[in-house]
Amino acid sequence: MSIAKINDLIDNEKFEHHFQALYDLYTLTPIGYEALLRTDLFKNPEILFEKASHTNRFFELEMRSIKKALQAYNTINQRTYNNKKILINVFPNNLADPEFLGQLNNIIGGTNLSANQIIIEINESEIIQNVHYFRTTVKKLKSEGYLIAIDDVGKGVSSLQAIVELRPDFVKMDRYFAKHLAKSSRKQEMVKSIVTYCLNTNTKFVLEGVEILEDLEMAKSIGVSIVQGFLLARPEPLEVIKKFEMDDREDDHFTANK
Repeated sequence: MSIAKINDLIDNEKFEHHFQALYDLYTLTPIGYEALLRTDLFKNPEILFEKASHTNRFFELEMRSIKKALQAYNTINQRTYNNKKILINVFPNNLADPEFLGQLNNIIGGTNLSANQIIIEINESEIIQNVHYFRTTVKKLKSEGYLIAIDDVGKGVSSLQAIVELRPDFVKMDRYFAKHLAKSSRKQEMVKSIVTYCLNTNTKFVLEGVEILEDLEMAKSIGVSIVQGFLLARPEPLEVIKKFEMDDREDDHFTANK
């Protein structure tokens, strides 16, 4: 794909977001939604970001994506008085950019969202170029009320170090551990060890990639309380999520007034 087409995609924001719910297993309700970029030009959004990085527009694409996702989610927030969380994926080197926090605050300022609704999900798929700015920005984000999640824990060696040093609010364990969880005692022990750490450090634990009922039941039996995966919810367009939230709110209102 030519650089001109990449620039056109970024300049004209030829992308949208689908939203995938994270479910509380005890209430069977979403605690929030992860915003996932979608575009007709790339089936895998990571390829888009990789292409953008070669045009020196990586940071710009990320910020445009964040702005569009939060503005879309804000329409749900306004219509349903919803205080559910919204997860936005951020690459570490973009988070470490000195302009990141200021631009994020400006985006939030144009919505009815609050900082404590925003979970910044750190994708550790790249080597951090400026560790100092990265850690400083994470501390500032937390001090201003934003929530931090470490993604794909267990996939690489650095994620365990990040859990200790960054003190995230959420730990999301890689989908590898959810697959065949019911049949693997070793996976069960590994999940339990991270669940225990999270319980002892007041950190929320999320198991990603839950796709079959047996694995869901096993996850719950070993202490997992929040899951994400196709079994409970696939990524859906904004209008589908709006309808779900409105129907859910109407059901709550009906129950409260019975």
